[in-house]
This record gives sequence, C-alpha cells and structure tokens, in this order.
Amino acid sequence: ITTVNKPGNADIENVHNLTGQRLAKRELDKIDIVNDSIDPADYKEEYDPKKYDHGALNENWQESSPTMMTSYKLVEIKFKWFGLQTKVEAVIIKGIRRLLVNFFRQLYCTQHTWRSLTMSDIRAMEVQVKKELNETRNE
Repeated sequence: ITTVNKPGNADIENVHNLTGQRLAKRELDKIDIVNDSIDPADYKEEYDPKKYDHGALNENWQESSPTMMTSYKLVEIKFKWFGLQTKVEAVIIKGIRRLLVNFFRQLYCTQHTWRSLTMSDIRAMEVQVKKELNETRNE
C-alpha cells in the first residue's frame, strides 16, 4: 500500500502518477467515514463520526467542511494462482477497505487526544513503547 496525503477533497485525478496499464487497471474507491456502511461487529459508538463530541460530522460533511485532507491509498495485489486469483484478490481488497474505514473513523474520533502533541511528545512516546515492547519480548 502506497500512501500520498494531500490537501483537498479527493480532487487529484492521478496523485500516484500511474501510467499505461497500471493507470488503465486502477479502480477508484472513495471511503466515506460517515456514510459508508460498516459491519455491525465493528461498530463502536465512541468511533462514530456522527456522534463525536468534539465536532460531529453530518451526512454532507465532505461538501461542508472548510478544511480537508485526502489520504490517497494505492493498493496493489499480485496473486497469481489460476482459479483462485480473482476470489483471493477480492477478499484481500474487502479486508483492506474494512480496515481503512474503521481506522479513519477511529482516527477522526480520537484526534482530540493526539492533535496537540509535539514531535518531542511523540518521540517520548516512541521511547516508552519501545521499552515496553522490549520488556515484553524478554519475558
């Protein structure tokens, strides 16, 4: 998965600069963290952008938001196995889409906890997490 983050509302046609066959094969799939349906097993009210205490989004959020950033994801899957290729690729894409929808819903609904962090804060957290991970590995 290759990611490019740009300001705007998904208005860059070919942000990954694809050419030829790669561009022709590309399929666009816009994720909408408010209106896309999610699996009931994945639903958590605290990660529902329509119920977010620090700035709930309405159904027309993409048109009414004054500032926006788009995270463009290029997902390339190469599974070469006759008879299984199409099905396996479809399952992988469905899983990646589910993961991204849930991730971006959670990211939006937790921004009040991380938005004010400085790089120094983030580096300190990285050191602490690394220490805890090393301790866990050594147990």
